[in-house]
Amino acid sequence: MWFAANAETATFAVGILTIALYGTSFRGAAIGLLIGNVLGYAVVAALSQFGPRFGRPQMVISRRAFGHVGNELPAVLAFLSGVGWFAINSVFGAAALGALFHLDYLPSLAIVLIAQIAIAIYGHNMIHAFERVAAVALTIGFVIIAIETIRRAHFGAGFDVHAPVAAGGEMAGIIFSAALAFSYSIGWAPCAADYSRYLPFASSPRAVRVWAFFGGWLPSTALEILGAAAVTAIPGGHLADATPSQVIGQLFGGGFLAALGLVTVTLGTLSANCLNLYSGAMSALVAWDPARHATIAIGVGVIFGALTALVLTLARTSDPAAAALGTSTIVFAALAVAVLCGLVVRYTLARWQAALAVGVVGGALALVGAHPERTAHLYSNFLLLLSTWAAPWAGALLASRRDDTATPVAVGFTGWLAGILASLPFWQQAWFTGPLAAAYPALGDISYFVGFIAAYAVTTILSYRIPVVRAKAS
Repeated sequence: MWFAANAETATFAVGILTIALYGTSFRGAAIGLLIGNVLGYAVVAALSQFGPRFGRPQMVISRRAFGHVGNELPAVLAFLSGVGWFAINSVFGAAALGALFHLDYLPSLAIVLIAQIAIAIYGHNMIHAFERVAAVALTIGFVIIAIETIRRAHFGAGFDVHAPVAAGGEMAGIIFSAALAFSYSIGWAPCAADYSRYLPFASSPRAVRVWAFFGGWLPSTALEILGAAAVTAIPGGHLADATPSQVIGQLFGGGFLAALGLVTVTLGTLSANCLNLYSGAMSALVAWDPARHATIAIGVGVIFGALTALVLTLARTSDPAAAALGTSTIVFAALAVAVLCGLVVRYTLARWQAALAVGVVGGALALVGAHPERTAHLYSNFLLLLSTWAAPWAGALLASRRDDTATPVAVGFTGWLAGILASLPFWQQAWFTGPLAAAYPALGDISYFVGFIAAYAVTTILSYRIPVVRAKAS
């Protein structure tokens, strides 16, 4: 299942960005991608073993370290991440389907959305069955793409000082490559146990870790390196703003092989997005407050609305691509996010209803794909923003030695916040650059690794120093 979910378009796009956007040499990009995937999928593998142990979805297990109220924020973030991933992948799939059948973007997007939502609504077993078939088809498709790419690739390509975000030199490019790969892989962490929770309790933890690790690491590393090689195979292609389907078009031109590549891109969208949709819906259900405290729902909405306004305001002043954002647009976006997050916490839905809601919201966001030149930039920003919370969350959860589900806010929540705060000086993103990152641009963006380590360390210390509070047996 993990193999099919990652033998897809978004991994190929990560590799494209490492060279086309950051100017990294092919060898440097390959090294960075390899390191980032090893670190990211090691975390996903460790969290996957919680599935057979607890028999619960990943964000329910998160309550053990964060408490019921403390878990609301990461659960809502996991829901928003699912929506974001769904939107990004839908853009890639719709662009490929439109190129394949010469359709306009909107009807292509509608077809892709309906297919993805149908698979996710049927749930866990349907996803596993679909992925078994998709794994074979995707392997065949990407092998054919790889043959043409390798034939034309320039593996000795050096650092490109003229790339759009080439500041910091080759070392920064390698670190950015590792950060992008880590960001992509750690994006699966909030749903890692969702797909192992029905395994028998007696399942070997080592076997669960090994298969989850290699299932994700192998296709992600291979396709990301293939995406980087594709950039070297198209000199002067100006691919920093290109979608994967546009890269396929430049590689093959037209004919049968181009059509096969576009079919592969479309199928890859379905294979990844049925997981994004399903787990986003599960996170929405976990975020629901069964006590129906209006104050909690309002508080969560205010927090995320304020964060949205802050991020977009910073982006308007720092990111040329967001310079056109008006105050009214920022206010509308902040209110929309605040209302959406408040509703997710306040009201519960059936799982199929939650999946439909994620699909509708993600589909609305995917309308931005009508402007393909924005997609690559948005995807890069989304990946880097995702890890700012997911990496410290994973570090806090893995470090927790406690069962604090009886407490409103547990030690993992404190470790999580500490990890985010510790990472701030190292952020190097289009909308915000921390002081240490600004002073040492060759560092690239190491904030994700700092955040994970800090969250793990703080949570470990608190887990052993604060008395354990256990829930009473019902």
